[in-house]
Amino acid sequence: MFDKLGQLKDLWQLKNQIQEIKKRLDNMVIKVDSPNHLFEITVSGAQEVKEVAVSDLIKNFSKEQVAEELKTVINKAVRESQGMAAQAMGGMAGMADSLPKA
Repeated sequence: MFDKLGQLKDLWQLKNQIQEIKKRLDNMVIKVDSPNHLFEITVSGAQEVKEVAVSDLIKNFSKEQVAEELKTVINKAVRESQGMAAQAMGGMAGMADSLPKA
């Protein structure tokens, strides 16, 4: 019985830790600039796009160049936000190991 209570306590702690990490990720942001400085994208650690800035220089580029630039900056922002999230969640590995196996 006490073993089950200990497991419930561990699950409760894990839930609280997950909620805390989610809050931290929501508040962490990165700004990524595209190669030709046409776009600047701000992304949260939770991988939500917060802001997109478009430069006036965009009129000097073809439709294809603009599309490629946008694709590049979005992919870079996603990769960087994933790295930020992985760092923030790094401490959860130890807690997850202590949970009971199904």
